[in-house]
Amino acid sequence: MCGQIFRVFETENGFIVPFNRSLLKLLQEKDKIYCTAYGKPVSQAEIKKFLGINDNIDDINGELIRKEAKFSQIIQYGKGLRIMRQNPYETTISFLFSIWNSIPVIKRKLNLLSEIAGEGIKIDGTMYYFFPTSEALKNLDAQSVKKLHLGFREKWFVDFVQNYDKTFFAHILKKSFEEKGKKLLGIKGVGEKVAHCILLFSMNELSAFPVDVWIKRGMYELFGVKGSSKKVTEIGRGMFGKYAGYAQEYLYYYLRNYFK
Repeated sequence: MCGQIFRVFETENGFIVPFNRSLLKLLQEKDKIYCTAYGKPVSQAEIKKFLGINDNIDDINGELIRKEAKFSQIIQYGKGLRIMRQNPYETTISFLFSIWNSIPVIKRKLNLLSEIAGEGIKIDGTMYYFFPTSEALKNLDAQSVKKLHLGFREKWFVDFVQNYDKTFFAHILKKSFEEKGKKLLGIKGVGEKVAHCILLFSMNELSAFPVDVWIKRGMYELFGVKGSSKKVTEIGRGMFGKYAGYAQEYLYYYLRNYFK
């Protein structure tokens, strides 16, 4: 559990992960990952980019340990972790749903949304659904939206699907880290933490450093860092530099699964 993707389905012999207009069936044997794509064909290059396999993990880990020796143990605990490169449109909706929600609830709502407005493929007797297109979500009726039981998040979701699509993200991808952040913060419901999640998990900004209650706790108990979420984000980015996002993910995994 490291909080970067919600729609992953465990099967008897691997995992099913929706990816754009495809479903990836992943199986790991020792250090090798085998992937079968269902739906739209997917190239090996696309799969490697999506899974973060192209990242030079030895260099990243070495850099983090040089900056903070405690990371030697933290990295060992999270060995094999990679930062995925997801679709920014889907990622933004996922993290709008995440605000004051648990991971099982987020996953359930995203799956229901995909069943309502997406298309499906049956794999080994089970139906799995692609994430809906922006066009499909723009045409959702009010009754379908109500089925999601989004509460206070509903107005943000409706505003987002009516006013944003892939062209918005294609445009801001060319901008600097700071400019991307400002544009994301202009989306209703997106605050500092959610903006950094979108930057890190879908916009290739590995220096982003999302801060939630777990990261706040860990940064204080492990490194003596305290303050507002925004302040901890700034300090974290300063401490860990261009790979601050990997530091955050290692920390999150360590804190949620070991350091309790």
